[in-house]
Amino acid sequence: MSTDAREPSSRELWFDAPRAVSVRAGAVPGVGPGQVRVRGIASGISQGTELLLYRGEGPTPFDPVFDPPGAPVYPRRYGYAWVGEVDAVGEGVSGLAVGARVFALAPHGDAHVLDAARVRPIGDAVPPARAVLAANLETAVTCVWDSGASIGDDVVVIGGGVVGLLIAWLARGAGGRVRVIEPSPRRRELARRLGADGAIAPEDDRPDARADVVVEASGDPASLDRAIAHAGREASIVVASFYGTRAAPVALGADFHRRRLALRASQVSTIPPARAPRWTLARRFDVVRRLLADPVLDTLIDPPVPFDRAPGAYARLDAAPGEAAQVVFAYR
Repeated sequence: MSTDAREPSSRELWFDAPRAVSVRAGAVPGVGPGQVRVRGIASGISQGTELLLYRGEGPTPFDPVFDPPGAPVYPRRYGYAWVGEVDAVGEGVSGLAVGARVFALAPHGDAHVLDAARVRPIGDAVPPARAVLAANLETAVTCVWDSGASIGDDVVVIGGGVVGLLIAWLARGAGGRVRVIEPSPRRRELARRLGADGAIAPEDDRPDARADVVVEASGDPASLDRAIAHAGREASIVVASFYGTRAAPVALGADFHRRRLALRASQVSTIPPARAPRWTLARRFDVVRRLLADPVLDTLIDPPVPFDRAPGAYARLDAAPGEAAQVVFAYR
């Protein structure tokens, strides 16, 4: 089916300024060659990154993947965990038909016209709300690869947000013994339900410098001191958090040097170098697609929020971020 018709309007989420979010009417462009039009079903808030944007704590440019040099932070659209259904297909598109359910790294909104190469089919077996986890699952898979966590490793994950919980779940599946350090009682319970061997409040944490792998996923740069305290000799500390403009002093003194610790960033936009000769982004998404088939991931999904109420969802997350898991906007 080929079409260049314009839809009169759709709803779009805009970050207007720090702590100012609105849902606006927007036009949907016509479908050109090589493109598809997709109607939204659900999208997920990525709390770490989106709360930085909401609070005005992000860098400039906010996201070099999407922003040209010098682009202002506000106003802007954002989001990258979007699920929809194809309802129009442009000329030259193969492998995508009307009715196909797809995932895209696209902003929150009712509809998008996207290059066909930018969307990933996910099939009908995965519920749309669970499918929004695809973006954070890609991040978690990449982080576990970067960490080198393997069978029998003692793995400590600091921070039980969605990314941290997915990292813990994957590391446990890889055969590690996994502990999650998290202040929220609800998130500690989610960690246990996903198979973590331990879920500990920070005030009860007793670092013993024995972990083979430590993942910092709390979003708080001050947590790096706790990560160093947990790491055993020659261990790896992997930073999954995006701190934006936030900074904290970190003790890189005797313990860090004498135990010869490795500190590295993990970032989802590229495949880790050791795998790059064989792996592509498409192959990694195939792994994510298979992982999404596990219904245990529904543990992470909060009750859907109607899209018109999106501004209130950000305000609630800002006020009590530890109370939520995966917040999902429903478009239908």
